[in-house]
Order: sequence, then C-alpha cells, then structure tokens
Amino acid sequence: MEKKKKSGLFTPVIVLGLIALISAGALGAVNLLTEEPIAERQAVSRADAMREVLAADRYEATAIAGVFEAHSDSVIPSLLGYVIETEPSGFGGAINLVTGVSANGEVTGIAIISMTETSGLGTNADKPDWRAQFAGISGKAALSKDGGTIDALTGATITSRAIVDGVNKALAVFEENNLKREGLV
Repeated sequence: MEKKKKSGLFTPVIVLGLIALISAGALGAVNLLTEEPIAERQAVSRADAMREVLAADRYEATAIAGVFEAHSDSVIPSLLGYVIETEPSGFGGAINLVTGVSANGEVTGIAIISMTETSGLGTNADKPDWRAQFAGISGKAALSKDGGTIDALTGATITSRAIVDGVNKALAVFEENNLKREGLV
C-alpha cells in the first residue's frame, strides 16, 4: 500500500504570515506618503470654514487672559468674534463643525469641516441654504418640531439635531466663559 502524503500546516501559515507582513508594510508606506498631504488639506478646510463663519482677516489662536483653559483648542478669537469648534455625534458618527459667534453672542454662520452622514440625506446639512438658518441665533437653537426656528432636514432628523446640539454647545462655551463681556471688538 502506498502512504498518502500528509499535508502540514507549516506552509500555509508561512504563506499567510508573509502576506500579512507585506500588506502591513504596504499600508505603512501609504500612510507615510499620505499623512502630510491629508494634514495640509484638513488645515485648508479648517481655514476655509473659519473664513466662512466669521469673515475676519486675522485669528488669534491663543487664549485670552486665561478664559479659554477648558477650550483652548476649540475657541479661536478674532477681532469680530469667535470661531468655536465642536464635534456633535450624528447618525454616521462625529460631525466636525465650526460655529462663528459674534462678540455680542449671535451665530454668524456654521460650516461643516467633515462628517460621515448618509449621502443624499444627512449630507444635505452642508447645503448653504440649510446652514443659513442658524445665522442670527443667540441663546439656544432648536428644531421647529421642538419649538425652535430651524427646519430639520427631510429624512435626517438625527443629523439635524446633532448640528443644533453642536451650535448650542458653541453658544454655551461663549456664555460659560463670559465672552460677551470680554468682547474683542
């Protein structure tokens, strides 16, 4: 009788190990090549969003008289007011949102830096007409179905509420830090 050759696990394990090693090396190389361009693109997006929500020529990225210890990375003063960055949680994850707040506490505009909301529904939050509803709000924003003035996006109530929440957090930071009295004007 002829003996059948037993197949071992050694060869497949080595092959899979090599594939994993090569894949990891390729991913690492791609990360190194794309890290700087991605960071530059994000910086440009953030600067564009800041200009959009508060048309200032100059922003001061430093704290003012110790007011911003809790929010030093997310509150950026200018001569016209403040740009306050928040990250409310939407349907698809975190929404990176900036809110412009004038020195007298009114929203000057909002801009979305990044989001992963549902295409065609939640992504409509980035449309200028919808974002324009927030201009002039002070105190607290709310959706019209919650007694406020902001019309929710059709089919994207969670996204709408998340953005309202982000704007309210920005207004709360403004109020909590007495920025109205600090006034940069």
